[in-house]
Amino acid sequence: MTFPFQGYVRWTQIGTLCVAIALLSSCRSAMVNPFRTLDYLPVTDASSAMRLVQHRIKPATAVTGKRFLSLDDCRALALGNNLELQAARLEEMTKEAIRYSTQTRLLPHFIFSGDLSERDNQRFSYSEVLGREGTPAGTGGGTGVTNYSYGHERSTWYYVLESRWSPTDAALAYYVTRSSANDKTRAHYQKLRVAQKLVEVVDTAYCRLIALQQALPLAENLVRIRNEVLRKSGQLLEEKLARTEDYARAEQKAARSRRLLSKVRNDIEMARNALASAMALSPDYSFDGGFQVVGNLSRPVFDAQLSEMEMTAIRRRPEAYDAGLAYLNSVNDVKRAIVKYFPRVSGFWRYACDKDKYLYNKNWKEVGISVYFDFVEWLANLDESKATQFKAEKSERELGAVALGITSQVRIAALKFFDGMEELKTAETSVGTLRRVLQATEVRLSMDSVERLVVEETRADLLEAKIARIQTLGEVNAALAALQSSMGTNYSEPMSH
Repeated sequence: MTFPFQGYVRWTQIGTLCVAIALLSSCRSAMVNPFRTLDYLPVTDASSAMRLVQHRIKPATAVTGKRFLSLDDCRALALGNNLELQAARLEEMTKEAIRYSTQTRLLPHFIFSGDLSERDNQRFSYSEVLGREGTPAGTGGGTGVTNYSYGHERSTWYYVLESRWSPTDAALAYYVTRSSANDKTRAHYQKLRVAQKLVEVVDTAYCRLIALQQALPLAENLVRIRNEVLRKSGQLLEEKLARTEDYARAEQKAARSRRLLSKVRNDIEMARNALASAMALSPDYSFDGGFQVVGNLSRPVFDAQLSEMEMTAIRRRPEAYDAGLAYLNSVNDVKRAIVKYFPRVSGFWRYACDKDKYLYNKNWKEVGISVYFDFVEWLANLDESKATQFKAEKSERELGAVALGITSQVRIAALKFFDGMEELKTAETSVGTLRRVLQATEVRLSMDSVERLVVEETRADLLEAKIARIQTLGEVNAALAALQSSMGTNYSEPMSH
C-alpha cells in the first residue's frame, strides 16, 4: 500500500543527506586548512534548500492530517511554523539572557589571582642602624650596618583572593540593566507586531480565497452561458433576426467572462501562495490534492469613530511601546554619561598568601578603598554626554513620529474599509435590481428566440453581478482584517516574566 506523500518523505531524506554531505565536506576543508578563506555559498545554498524542504513543499496532510482548513487552523499553523516569528521569539530569548547577564554586574566582584614567577637574580634587603642612617651596607661581617640578607626567593608562588565592589560601576551597571530589561520588553513587542502582521496576511488571504472559491463555479457557469448566448446571437444574425451591434456586444461579454474566469483562477493561486507561505505549507496540488479553506463569509459589522480607532491603535500597537522604551533607553544613556564624570571608588577586601620561605608573615589580609580617575576619559565623556542628550531628543521626536504614523495607517485602513462597504452595498443593489429584471423578463416573455436570448443575457448579467458581490465581500473582509491589524486588535500575547 502506498501513501500519497511517500515520495515527499523520500525526497526530504535525500535532501537532508545532501545537506549533511555538503556541511561535512565544508567542515573537512576547514579543518585541513583553517587559515584558508572559506566559500560559504555552497553551505548557504544547501541550508536554503533544506529550509525550502521543511517550510515550502510540505503538504497539509503531512502536518495537520487534513486538507480542509478553517480560519483557526490557518492561524495556528502560521503562528507555529512561520520563520520570521520564530526568529522574533529567539530574539526575545536572547534579550532576556542579556538582561540576566547585566544584572549580575550589580553584585560585588570575587577575584582570584595567582603569580608563579622566577627572577634572574637574587633580591637582597638590609636594615639601617639607628644613628648611622645612610651608611651603605656591606657584604662581609662587622658591626653597625647589617649585612645584606636574602629578602625573597628567586622562585615564588603568590596568590590573592579578593572581593571588590564599586558604587560607580554598580550605578553604571544599574542603568545598563534597566536598558537591557527595556530591550527584552521591546523584543516582546516586536515579536507581537510580527505576529499581528502574520495574522493579517493569513486573514486577508483566507477571506479572499474563500470568496474566490465560491466565485469560481459561478465564473465557469458564466462562461458557459455567455458562450451559448454568443452562439445563438450568431445564429440570429445569420437569420437576419439580430443586429450586428448585438452580436458584437455578446462577443465582448463572452470575452470578458473568459477573462474573468482566468483572473479568478489566477487570484486563487495568488491567495493560496500567500496563505501557504504564511503557514509554511505547499501551495501545490501534487501530493494530496492541495489544501482547501472552509468557512463562510458574512457581511462585516464594524462601527466606530475614526478618533476611537486612532486612540485604540495608540494603546494597542506594539510600535508605540517600542518607541517609548527606546526613549527610556536613551534617558538611561544620559544618566550613565553623568555617572562617568565621578571618580571610580572601589572598596576591597583581600586575602593574600606568599609561599616564600624568607617571609615571616606568609598570609595576610587587607581592606581598603581605591580611587581611580582618568582625566582623558573625563574629557572624552564630555562629547559622549552631548551625544546621549542629542539621542534622547531624537528618540523623543521619533516617539511622536511613530504615533502620527500609526494614526495615519489606521485612518487609511478605515477609509479603505468604508469604501469597500459602499462598494459592497452597490454590488448588492445591482444584484437585487438584476434579479427583479430577470423575474419581470421571465414573466412577460413570448418564448420566441429573441426574447429567450434576452432572458439568457439577463441571467448572465445577474451571475456576473453575484460574482462581483462575492469578490467584494471577500475584499471587504480582507480590508477589515487589515484595519484590525493597523489597530493592533487582531492578536495579543501576554508577556513572559
